[in-house]
Amino acid sequence: MSDAHPPIEHLVEIILDCVHREYPNQIGHSMRSDEDAQPPRQLHPAFFGSYDWHSAVHGHWALVRATRVLPPGELRDRAAAAVRSSLTAEKIAGEIAYFTRRPQFECPYGIAWLSLLASELDGAEHSWEAERAALAPLADQIEESFRNYLTRLTHPVRSGQHDQSAFALGLFLDTARLRNDGRTEQAIVECAMRLHESDRDAPRHFEPSNHDFLSPSLASADLLARILPAEAFAEWLSGLLPDLPEDGSANWWSPIDCPDPSDGRISHRIGLNLSRAWMLERIAEHLPSADRRSSALLAASDQHREAGLAGIDPAHYSGAHWLGTFAIYLLCGRSEGPRPRS
Repeated sequence: MSDAHPPIEHLVEIILDCVHREYPNQIGHSMRSDEDAQPPRQLHPAFFGSYDWHSAVHGHWALVRATRVLPPGELRDRAAAAVRSSLTAEKIAGEIAYFTRRPQFECPYGIAWLSLLASELDGAEHSWEAERAALAPLADQIEESFRNYLTRLTHPVRSGQHDQSAFALGLFLDTARLRNDGRTEQAIVECAMRLHESDRDAPRHFEPSNHDFLSPSLASADLLARILPAEAFAEWLSGLLPDLPEDGSANWWSPIDCPDPSDGRISHRIGLNLSRAWMLERIAEHLPSADRRSSALLAASDQHREAGLAGIDPAHYSGAHWLGTFAIYLLCGRSEGPRPRS
């Protein structure tokens, strides 16, 4: 694996430049009256920056995570200060009022990141008592939204964008385990197995759709790797990806090029390389130690990692407003809680 990737400090600087930048901005909500035509900072007092709500949320997650890995100093203090300025009781009350009117807003992608942000505050070494208390009512509210989502999820959403169900289920599963919430964990496990236990012959040749930033083919494996015991997962994976090589080669699945990083949709491809990298890595990590497919999975992960990290360019806000988060999620460790013993 090459070390030629943006340092964490550079990624944090990119995120800090975005989380409180109000414009340009994409407001994605249904309007019921003239009162809904408000600037982002009034609609979303805490999460108005980074072009859209979900990017602001996972940008804040990345800053909290960064305070755990950055050395003491000015940059870590700036990251903490940015989070503190957003997560106040008054500002979160505005977010709660918005969700009360629109309980399905940003479901499932954005609220999955919000749940992970709340869990990150719980587990961080930094002192976040006030921010935890401020965010908790909103986290409780979106948990109810997620539970309602689970009851309606009769079929998986196999897209490569925000509405993909497997990715959101995985983040919520991690959150449930981090919080020792066995009831929610069990509900997610049951849903995941119902939706994906029979997955076979993932059509990798259909990927990517032009605007994907998540892999539909890897999504269910990324989820079930968190659930199944190693031997059972290995057997299940043989049905999903029967052509995985055992010779350690990386050329069975190549990274995706991004011909125009200034285009917001096309720049999703950079994120696809990053998310494929962590999915491939997680799949390999959860196979039995002697499984000969692991080396090929990790080799492909390394190639996608390097391509994704090389594509992050702060000059293009279309990608910079969110790609830093994906890079930190990849580089600084995922937020998985302990798995139950099999």
